[in-house]
Amino acid sequence: MQDNLIFNKINYRKINDNLLSLLETSDNIDYFCQCCDEMLSEYLKLNIFIIIDTVIDKFEEIKVVYTKENNTPYQEYLHKIYHQLIVSQEKCLNNDNLKRENNFLNSQDQKYDQINYIDILPLNFKKKALGYLLLEVEIFYYSKNEAKKVLNIITKYLAIYLYHISIENKEKDLQKEEAKLKKSKENQSKYLSYMNHELRTPLVAIIGFSKMLQQKIYGDLNPKQDQYIDAIYQSGKYLLDLISDLLDISKIEAKKEDLVIEKILVNELCESSLALIKTKADEEHLQLILTIANDVKYCYVDQRRIKQVLLNLLSNAVKFTEVGSITLDVKQENNYLKFNIIDTGIGINLKYQQQLFQPFFQLNTPLHRHHRGTGLGLVIARELARLHGGDITLISEENKGSCFTLSLPILDPNSKIISINKSF
Repeated sequence: MQDNLIFNKINYRKINDNLLSLLETSDNIDYFCQCCDEMLSEYLKLNIFIIIDTVIDKFEEIKVVYTKENNTPYQEYLHKIYHQLIVSQEKCLNNDNLKRENNFLNSQDQKYDQINYIDILPLNFKKKALGYLLLEVEIFYYSKNEAKKVLNIITKYLAIYLYHISIENKEKDLQKEEAKLKKSKENQSKYLSYMNHELRTPLVAIIGFSKMLQQKIYGDLNPKQDQYIDAIYQSGKYLLDLISDLLDISKIEAKKEDLVIEKILVNELCESSLALIKTKADEEHLQLILTIANDVKYCYVDQRRIKQVLLNLLSNAVKFTEVGSITLDVKQENNYLKFNIIDTGIGINLKYQQQLFQPFFQLNTPLHRHHRGTGLGLVIARELARLHGGDITLISEENKGSCFTLSLPILDPNSKIISINKSF
């Protein structure tokens, strides 16, 4: 057999260069594996060259990535060596470095003329087992050490290619999951929109009729009836607010919220927002104060949505202020327009301040229990602010009051664009 060996020097650099070029250009795993098979066959006479993935807990789960065309059916061959596959995988899993030397290349008592060397080589990259190379070698054309070097180079590139394939497959899976999630959110938005209409119609009727009964249009009610009618009215209002908030949240999460950006006078925006809470503030004997810096004239916003944000912040200030005042202070600062809603109310403990912006969170104080809300108002307000490129922040001290700040970016006042439709 020694006479049949080829002792020409192997050009390992050329092998590396060829494999690197193949790695960069090949987009077909069968072609890449076939080239590796043909390259290795220049140094070893191979009867079997099979690449499988790592799922070998059950024989039926073995996935063949590539197999050399020969007379031996690969399924029959895999069945014969299945036990060796299990042992090999266990060794790899128990080895932290995921390294294993080639049995047939390191065995000292094997001779070059012995046929049918069988080995299972793990294909590992970045400490991850990506598959196995199954070999049955009949003849070595070069010495043992040279064959080992060539095989190590080829298995390294096979592992790298399988790693890239696994990354691509994960990206495809993520894209599919993202598409499914997007579709699910769209369906959720459509469903909530439908339910909003179906629930809102009877609720509006319930609220309207209960309000008429409260006003005693059709006659007086006894105290018990008054109590029940008031409960019906308040519950109906709460449910209607909750439905509206859920619809807003679903539209924002599904990125279906449409903003109509237009040039708005800041003083008109603020005055109309304060007018909506004036009656409630007067009932609570609270003073309303509006201050606008001289250099603040216009803002570029979706008027309906920003008024909704301001109304939420101002309404909360009225609810949780028993004595004193509510101030709406507007000024420019660092390319942002700042709407500061300042109250002299109960304030908020520091440990609860971030939780306020989480869905359905409500503080557990007597005043908060009295003014029951949906727990979504601040969440929606902040998301609407962020859709505008801004945010809502909070500074508060318990028993001293709070300052919620709505920050909105200042657009170029010289821009010719007055009205823009944006879909998020």
